[in-house]
Amino acid sequence: MITPTFFGRIAMLAFVAGLVLSSCAAPETLPPDVQLIVDMKEYSITLNAPTLKAGVVKIGIRNAGTMVHDFELIKTDLPFDKLPVDGGSAKAKDDGLVRQLQNIAPNRVTTLEVSLAAGSYVIICNVAGHYQLGMRAALKVEP
Repeated sequence: MITPTFFGRIAMLAFVAGLVLSSCAAPETLPPDVQLIVDMKEYSITLNAPTLKAGVVKIGIRNAGTMVHDFELIKTDLPFDKLPVDGGSAKAKDDGLVRQLQNIAPNRVTTLEVSLAAGSYVIICNVAGHYQLGMRAALKVEP
């Protein structure tokens, strides 16, 4: 005999299966012509190359995390882990900001082109507290 409980269990199984399948979706891929790949996740940023040549650079940004992240590229002579932090907002001060992308969703990729002069840069996620938790990386641009 089929009971209302049976239908409830079937509905619950279908719901759980849908969640599992949607969470296993493959992340988007980057185009092959990017020169710098920035991988972001809780709570780290990794680069495929710590040094680039000055000029126009195509950057590919992947959010491999489970939450929204921001991308900020800052030109600075400060060490990548010594940016001043605003106590009220829990965000790093972004003096020298070159480029910014906000609200990069999980499993999403995006690209941008930027003209970089020689010097030292820091790439950070400036969602409140993320910089302090380790979402930062140093980038050197050579002439």
